[in-house]
Amino acid sequence: NLGYFLEMKQVDCVGNPNYIADVHCRILPPLNRSVEASVNIVQRLSNGFSGTLRVAIPVKKVVTSIIDITFDVCKALREGKRRMLIDLIVNTLARTSNGAKYFKCPFPKGKFESKNLTITDLPPMLTESDFLVNLDFFFPRVAAALNITIQGHLYDMAKERARRKKFL
Repeated sequence: NLGYFLEMKQVDCVGNPNYIADVHCRILPPLNRSVEASVNIVQRLSNGFSGTLRVAIPVKKVVTSIIDITFDVCKALREGKRRMLIDLIVNTLARTSNGAKYFKCPFPKGKFESKNLTITDLPPMLTESDFLVNLDFFFPRVAAALNITIQGHLYDMAKERARRKKFL
């Protein structure tokens, strides 16, 4: 199996209690490749609900942005044709969460949980490195709703297998 896997070192989730409260997220040991998360949506989230996905590679004190995508959340859920990384996130959430009812707009009030959230099938254009991901959800010119920040390392499976063989 060729490709990449993520090892997460830190995850932070902060919600705006006017929109999303009781925000909880944590990395699942022992491999640190999965996250579980839950939020309480306190008011319906509908038209205009947007997101920004930023991915950067920190090298020493310099952070190089490699991806910066802003998207309309409702439009991304409605349309089957999405950017690859947005599609990856939507499909992963749909597969690991507590109900398909949350994957259409408006998002209803209530508790949303995702267990064993693991990002797989990463695009081959990536390289092994540390990474920093910021995923922000907001209403433009109104308010921030949720911020998720993940720091970790991206490993190339082929290189990782070769390293293991070398030491065994």
